Amino acid sequence: MIRRHRLPQALALVLVLQGCSNNPLDAHSTLADLPEPTVPIGEQGIERQDLAQIEANYRAALQMASNPEMRHHIQVRLADLEMARAESAQQQARTLTAFFAEPIAHYEALVAEYRADPAASVASAPDALYYKLSKAYALDGRDAEAAATLNELAKRFPESPYIQEAQFRRAERAFASGDYLLAEQLYRQVAASETSAFADNSLYMEGWSAYKQSQYDAAMARFTELLDNKLAAARLSGEVAGVIEQMSPTDRNLVEDTLRVLGFTYANLDGAQTIAEQQANIGARPYQFLLYRQLGELYLAQQRYLDSADTFARFVNHNPNSDMAPDFSIREILVYQAGEFPSLVLPAKRAYVQRYGIYSNYWQARAGISAPPTAMQAKQVVRTRKPRNMSADALAKLRLYLEQLARHHHSEAQRLEGLLAEGGVTAPSRADINRSFSEAADLYLELVLTFPADKSVPEITFLMAEALNEGQRTIDALAAYENVAFDKRDAEYGAEAGYSAVLLAGELVVRSESGELLESSALAGEPVQSSVWQWQQRKIDDAIKFAEFYPADPRAVKVLTQTAPELLYQGDLKRAAEIAQQVITWQPTAAGDLLYTAWLTLGHAQFEQAQYLEAEAAYWRALDLHSEHGQRPESPSAADLRERIAASIYQQSQAQLAAGNSDAAIDLLLRIHAELPSSTIASQALFDAGHAAQMAGDWRRAESLLNEFAASYPSHELNARLPAKLIVIYEAMGAWGQAAGLLSAQAERSADPEQARQSLLTAAEYYDKADNWEAARDHYRQYAHSYPEPAGELIEVEQRLVELYREKGDISSRDFWLQRVIKSARQAPTERSRYLAASAATTLADAPYQRFKALRLTLPIKSSLSNKRDALDTALKAQQRVLDFKVADFTTRANYTIGEIYLQLARDLMDSERPDNLNVLELEQYDILLEEQAYPFEEKAIGLHEANAQRAWGGIYDDWVKASLKSLAGILPARYNKTEFTVEAAHDIR
Repeated sequence: MIRRHRLPQALALVLVLQGCSNNPLDAHSTLADLPEPTVPIGEQGIERQDLAQIEANYRAALQMASNPEMRHHIQVRLADLEMARAESAQQQARTLTAFFAEPIAHYEALVAEYRADPAASVASAPDALYYKLSKAYALDGRDAEAAATLNELAKRFPESPYIQEAQFRRAERAFASGDYLLAEQLYRQVAASETSAFADNSLYMEGWSAYKQSQYDAAMARFTELLDNKLAAARLSGEVAGVIEQMSPTDRNLVEDTLRVLGFTYANLDGAQTIAEQQANIGARPYQFLLYRQLGELYLAQQRYLDSADTFARFVNHNPNSDMAPDFSIREILVYQAGEFPSLVLPAKRAYVQRYGIYSNYWQARAGISAPPTAMQAKQVVRTRKPRNMSADALAKLRLYLEQLARHHHSEAQRLEGLLAEGGVTAPSRADINRSFSEAADLYLELVLTFPADKSVPEITFLMAEALNEGQRTIDALAAYENVAFDKRDAEYGAEAGYSAVLLAGELVVRSESGELLESSALAGEPVQSSVWQWQQRKIDDAIKFAEFYPADPRAVKVLTQTAPELLYQGDLKRAAEIAQQVITWQPTAAGDLLYTAWLTLGHAQFEQAQYLEAEAAYWRALDLHSEHGQRPESPSAADLRERIAASIYQQSQAQLAAGNSDAAIDLLLRIHAELPSSTIASQALFDAGHAAQMAGDWRRAESLLNEFAASYPSHELNARLPAKLIVIYEAMGAWGQAAGLLSAQAERSADPEQARQSLLTAAEYYDKADNWEAARDHYRQYAHSYPEPAGELIEVEQRLVELYREKGDISSRDFWLQRVIKSARQAPTERSRYLAASAATTLADAPYQRFKALRLTLPIKSSLSNKRDALDTALKAQQRVLDFKVADFTTRANYTIGEIYLQLARDLMDSERPDNLNVLELEQYDILLEEQAYPFEEKAIGLHEANAQRAWGGIYDDWVKASLKSLAGILPARYNKTEFTVEAAHDIR
């Protein structure tokens, strides 16, 4: 084992320090003279020692050391150890106290030793001693001494590596004490260093020092220099944000603070004008938008709204093609809004649209469009070319401002139109109003062209059409309406647009017919149509599309109905018939006036196409509707319709004669006489029928027909009796329908009111016998509405109508006539009328009773009980109406029903829902309360049923008396449900 002898630590430390203090090269002239190095034998162990032990070793070494240089090094090490101990204690302390007395004493002694004779000093780094002493003073709160020490350091050691920090600390103190000139000079020295870690902060504070001296130009230069250094990596404005994002938090804060103070600097000069002049002098910077933004936001925070808005606007004016320009324009508008300058907001928005819209150089340059596009060209270009580097917010604001401006002009135009309507010397001209509407329409159009995929395009296009229409640009409005309705088929605005298109096309027809020279279209890529028939065709096409695309719109069938006669007028018979058929089969069924027009148009179209059988049927349907819907001035009269029917039948007979079918032809001709006796060709038809029979050799029939002709025309005395005789014949044959038809016709044309009344009533009865339900109903109904007297016949007719509607299950109509029966009975009470009225009231009372039964009592019981009571009142009133007529056959039923109503209410109370949160005792109490509520109603029901049952003693024992007894048996079985038995008795008692 090799022994290692350990020297005393203090002696070892001295030797080490002595070795450090002597240069081994001093004893040797060249490297070759150095002794060969030796490798230590074995491991040299090094023990870990704490700070106190190290300090103790140093102090021991100091006592042993005699070399001045060695002693100086030991003293420096001891001072550093005390400094480290003091810093640690200060960091861990919870109270303020002096920690640095010991290190300060050590450093002061070392500095004093140096000051005494700097030339003879053995200190290898005296500047470090000054630096450490200054630091110790500063940490101990002795700022004046720290500053003095730094001043001496700077004076004695201008080339010291500590000089930059020393000057920076001196500058900081000078700035804090208000000596901004000295601070500026010191900061400038540090900032000039290319290697100093304090250069950026010094440059920043140099600017602040100049600012504090009101040397704003100098301050601006220093701050700008700092931003140039920090943002040098950004070549384009779009890269600035990324460069800042990648900075350390310290640098990012420095940049933000620099921008902030620059804002104050510009504000103290000429504001945005200063920025512009500076950029012109030194050249544009990628970050210049930050300067304008900072100044604008500063003004805004100071509520200098106009200055703020002007700053944002100046950036745009000086940088019109910047990616940031739209955002600055938006900020300008927002500032006007914040400052409540409405008169400036609208022009700013208008300028925004003009500056960045699809017609602007800004948009065209970024979309790669070489020349300003027309509206139609823009529509194509914008779908494929979007502006580069235009932010989503800028586009969103463009869309918003376009709509706001359009709606503003639209509203303003409508306001002007109102002023024009009011009149007065200050009223605007029509031209001014139209100009405002056109401005609104053009803005709507630009919005649609710019944002063709926007969900509001249909609405905006519709508003554009409205503005165009109100501004008397009718053709453009028509094209816009058609676009919304038939191209976009918008669910919300399409129907209204389609209807408006039909109306406008109709207006253009009228204007074209008057010879007006129509204006050219700015929207449609086609020449203006001028021929009347072209506008008519366009109206027809729009009407057909409107009905096709929007069948649920209630106006669709009306528009379609108007189209059929227009097609007929144009000679398009086939399409006219098709459209008329479409109206006839429309679901839900079209209104009567529309059906009337459709049947009439269909008849005309089919007649002109030689479809006489079909035409006749159509005319008959039109005639059925004529009395209610054919009274317009332009409508044909009923006689005209009959003429058309007669003509259709006559043409059918001619076709049969040509085919050799004489009997069929005679029958058709006789139909004209029988069904249309008032038609102008009725006499000719009768004559032709007789002639046809003669030609066929049917002499008796021919004689009969010719005699009939002679009798019927001209003015024969039997003419008035002829219809009556035919009626007798039909009655004898049992041809009730034909007889009814003649009677109906007689009732319609008779000048004698009594004859007309009797004919109408008999016609209704004959139709009834003929099982012609509709005709019978129509005639009975016509009679009931036309003849209130005699009352006995009226109520029988009303009763028959009740029965007819009951057969068809038409409850609503049945109930109407039931009410009429009751009304008639009250106006003319007889035994028969009261019986019918009681029956009617009984039928009507059933619905309220069923509704009452159906209602259940649910929680909350108060609410459902209220509904139940309302239903109770209604049901009882309905039964009382039955009792009012005092007809025994219905009184027992009404009394029974009233009893059941009260019994049902009692049961419903007991069967009502119970609250879930009741315990057993509460539930029992709740049930008792319900029984107390239900008991009076049950007693009421018992009393009513007993009263009804007692009618048996008076000889009335019908089904309802039996029903009351049965109900009583269920309520009071002990009294009313006893088992009967007989007791046999012996008769031979002695």
